[in-house]
Amino acid sequence: MADGGDWKPDDRFLYLTGEITDEQTHEILSRILQNWDREFLLVINSDGGSSFNAVAVVNVMREHGRVDTLCVGVALSGAADCLAAGRRRYIVPGAIAMLHQVAWELGREFAANLVQNARFLERLNANMADRLAQHTGRSREQLDRDMATDFYLVGQEILDYGLADTYWDPKTVLAPPPPPRARARLFAESAEHGRKSRG
Repeated sequence: MADGGDWKPDDRFLYLTGEITDEQTHEILSRILQNWDREFLLVINSDGGSSFNAVAVVNVMREHGRVDTLCVGVALSGAADCLAAGRRRYIVPGAIAMLHQVAWELGREFAANLVQNARFLERLNANMADRLAQHTGRSREQLDRDMATDFYLVGQEILDYGLADTYWDPKTVLAPPPPPRARARLFAESAEHGRKSRG
């Protein structure tokens, strides 16, 4: 993990691949929290996993506000929530996304606990649908209908639905930021152009 003067352009990349496990969630959150002033790109190729881990990643992404997302393969279930929560959201043309209701294995429980857990699941589903409504511009009613069963979107359908913004262009999305001297030169040139324009 890099921080401070050890930071390199490649350190902007976070990866959500395969199942959303406790370990992956810990790695993503620790990178963001320990480098709060940095910008990140979360690269996604995940078939989902723990709904609670997905909630944690989305919550921190929303608070941080400078995590872009890129789906290079699949973003299913909780991974689709993470894709939608990005500041700038990209996909490749063949990307696949899938939304559905929260899945939770309740296991062996007392009857009273089953009732309480079912109520909590309803609240968790409502919270997720509200969040996706904000990210996609879709109505809660439509999200409730679409998420009632596995709801798949491919390529352009992901953009049309509002889960992502545009297709990935490696030249702009992954281009490293210019070095400090180049940034200073560009700023000086921009300032000089502005003075000439006003003159």
